[in-house]
Amino acid sequence: MSTIRMNLINAALNRAFTLIDYNIHKGFHKHYEFMQQTILADNSLTEEEKTEAIRLNNEDYDRDKIHFNSGTRRICENCNQKCLNYIIL
Repeated sequence: MSTIRMNLINAALNRAFTLIDYNIHKGFHKHYEFMQQTILADNSLTEEEKTEAIRLNNEDYDRDKIHFNSGTRRICENCNQKCLNYIIL
């Protein structure tokens, strides 16, 4: 297994965030989708590092879905109420 270079991953995430054009990508859903595409196109990262960057991006996305109370809703198996659909790691 190769060594994950966290500094490079963080730099790629910051670069993807900086490249967001707020006139084109309206709403945080589009922001995270654009960041994922940018990370996948980054040639400086290995596949393992891309996977880690996508995982970190998805964690932030799930946090923002809860914070902004936005996203796909589903019926919870425990309480039978509509809840935001997100993944708990």
